[in-house]
Amino acid sequence: MAYGSQINTVEAMTGLTGLTHDIFVGDVLPNVRRESPTALLFKNAGPGQYRLEGQKMVFAADYEYATGGMATSGQIPDHVGLDAVQGQLTPIRRYRRIAADSLVEKRASGPGSFENFAERLTKILWSSWKSMEIRHSIGSSSCLLGVVESRTSSTKFIIKDAYGNVGTNPLSNLSPGSIIAWWDQTATAAIDGAAKIKAITYSTREIEIDSATTWEPGDTPAAGDYIYFATTNVISRDYFLSERNLGPNGLGTIVDPAAALTTVFNIAEADHPRHKPFRKASVTFDHIELTEHWQQLGQKRGFDVTPATDVALMFPAAVAQIARSLMGYQQQAYTGTDLKGGYSGVTVNGLPLVGDGFFYHNVAMTLYKQGLYRVNLGGEPGFWQEDGNQWQRIADFDGKEAFVAEYMNTFCQNRGANSALTGITVDMTSGDFNNLPDY
Repeated sequence: MAYGSQINTVEAMTGLTGLTHDIFVGDVLPNVRRESPTALLFKNAGPGQYRLEGQKMVFAADYEYATGGMATSGQIPDHVGLDAVQGQLTPIRRYRRIAADSLVEKRASGPGSFENFAERLTKILWSSWKSMEIRHSIGSSSCLLGVVESRTSSTKFIIKDAYGNVGTNPLSNLSPGSIIAWWDQTATAAIDGAAKIKAITYSTREIEIDSATTWEPGDTPAAGDYIYFATTNVISRDYFLSERNLGPNGLGTIVDPAAALTTVFNIAEADHPRHKPFRKASVTFDHIELTEHWQQLGQKRGFDVTPATDVALMFPAAVAQIARSLMGYQQQAYTGTDLKGGYSGVTVNGLPLVGDGFFYHNVAMTLYKQGLYRVNLGGEPGFWQEDGNQWQRIADFDGKEAFVAEYMNTFCQNRGANSALTGITVDMTSGDFNNLPDY
């Protein structure tokens, strides 16, 4: 016999909330990846013969050439000496802390969690460490994140000029949750407030912070004030400290494209002009200008620019600009009905151009990589575990914390062998080549 259709009476999924449940599968995926060839270059630089023990490391270099040889009719010329110049380097400290509530850790370590909570904390730590290394490699020891363009409210402001370089977007080094502080450039010449970043509007570079109370406890930030990372969001806490002037020597110090520094590694440029990097304002920024710039640099420093000794670093838009300037010089081969184009890399005069999305947007630097050194005191970064365990109990609370420490610095023993082409202009929109969701 025929049965009546049950299509209207079968159980729907929405009616089974008491029987079924969500299933969580897979680990938390790293959909935001941060890679910097500049940071990798600094990370892989070795210590050479240098060490950081003692109050400071002192190194020596010649910044003049020897004379005293001459033709005579028999008389022996006087001795002419050559005194070396001494430079100095001191170690800096770098840290990252993680903390966990014991109950939260137990609840988030089984089937109810995407991945083990403690393992995720460790992943977050090393991910943030990589981000720190990127900005420390590209920026200067001042650790300047950016400059206030304008204050839009007690909890919002617009930021500009990463590393202090006019026009470079600072948001590549900032994220919601970051703890930042502002330095009053005019009224107090001091840190006047701190807060956590609540949200970022990437298209306008507007930052919203979480508390007007901690951000503006007295004065208010104004155009031209500086932004730095900070240890905590309350400036009255005893462990509050901004990162201002506490970083290692990145390219902002070694090459100093803005020519803002007069004394580096305790060597004054006025006393020793060859300690100063070779800087030129760009005019055409094409492969001809790059080639001529390297020929000039080779003469200034006394030896040629080669792929074995140097690396050319720039923003990806600058690489694209050079590619466009080269297109008319490429030989085109007949390939039948298929047209082939594009490029996987750009090389000028044998030197590959390296694009870095965290870089100064309008500067091309030539770094003498054979003179770059990274000197660690006590080894590579690692968890502090003097008492045998990386975890320590949080005082008066059911939780634990751990931190990674590193004592190090970087420098170039031949600073004058580096160069910068500044003020680069490109035919395309430079911001389209950054690593931000500002579209």
